[in-house]
Amino acid sequence: MNPTRAEIDFSKLAFNVEQIRRHIHGEYPRRKIKICGVVKANAYGHGIEPVSKKLVELGIDFLGVANYDEAIKLRNEIPNTPILVFGTLIHSKLEPAKYVSILHKHNLTATVASYDTAKFINDYSRRFKNKFKIHIEVDTGMRRIGLDYRRAYRNIMRIAALRNLELEGIFTHFASSEEKNKSFSRLQLTRFYKLLGDLKKAGIEFPIIHAANSGGVLDLKDSYFNMVRPGLLLYGYYPGSGVRNKIELKPIMNLKSKVTYIKKIEEGESVSYNRKFFAKKPEFIGSIPIGYGDGYWRRLTNRSKVQIGKKLYRQVGAVTMDWIMVELGSRYNIAIGDDVLLMGEDNGVNLGADKLAKMCGTIPYEILCAVADRVERVYLNY
Repeated sequence: MNPTRAEIDFSKLAFNVEQIRRHIHGEYPRRKIKICGVVKANAYGHGIEPVSKKLVELGIDFLGVANYDEAIKLRNEIPNTPILVFGTLIHSKLEPAKYVSILHKHNLTATVASYDTAKFINDYSRRFKNKFKIHIEVDTGMRRIGLDYRRAYRNIMRIAALRNLELEGIFTHFASSEEKNKSFSRLQLTRFYKLLGDLKKAGIEFPIIHAANSGGVLDLKDSYFNMVRPGLLLYGYYPGSGVRNKIELKPIMNLKSKVTYIKKIEEGESVSYNRKFFAKKPEFIGSIPIGYGDGYWRRLTNRSKVQIGKKLYRQVGAVTMDWIMVELGSRYNIAIGDDVLLMGEDNGVNLGADKLAKMCGTIPYEILCAVADRVERVYLNY
């Protein structure tokens, strides 16, 4: 049995959700602001089905996923909560009528990022009694997908004329809301507000308007509208250094394994591939069954630390696909089978994904999403 596992603590998830609620409603205590919990990419590596079920239990209003495969899989577990699919449809898909019928069957909410997508859904929805719910994405500066804000008014007017669509929502996405300098985010908001104003004058209003991702939730109250879309915040991390410590968060994942093997090496002997570490004196080395095949990055070689008991130990030698080695010293008080904390927080020790990300030159999103499927997820306080 593989001792490497990711422990997901749902009491910490509940804490983070409550912190987000207090923050957004502290700004607007009389306004009901919906929360769309972003659970794409397997809930950022935490497990999409169990995390989503818990979020629904905690009163989350929407769930946000990246594509229709994620949505259909999730709908089988969660029958009633609205699921917004952020990705766009591929119009050339074989048997489009059948495909759209599947989406109708699962009662999914589509993102429309072009008139062509809207027309595609509309044309193949004529045979259904219920209109297809859509949220229109407006590109105000992200330059990824969405109606270009300069031509969005004209395209939305055309979309509004289609009879088989329900225009439930409209949204935009920030390019740099996690940065301290908010000038570009505010420019995006200005563009979005102008479009909404122009549409309102033309008699088009949307029941749900949203823009705030995690960075926006923390630092851009003007972007709340009536729904926000926290992602990384739910899992206990800040999206960037420019928005740290706005609210208290608790990382919900502890990546753990166990000491599996202990050996003694002599002065001058090397450890692991390519001989990146040499012992300066006789000492003991502990081997732990986790590696880059599990999502523990090779870039952590000779950089990271792990916690065993109440003490930190340095990882030494190249991280391999299935193993890392740690330096125990000339004497040790460790036994085979002792727990090892590799990422997360435990007993006052912080080895968060943000710290590992800094060592690897990346972002905590990537560290969390990299935790492999072969790592068992263990859910606590379910």
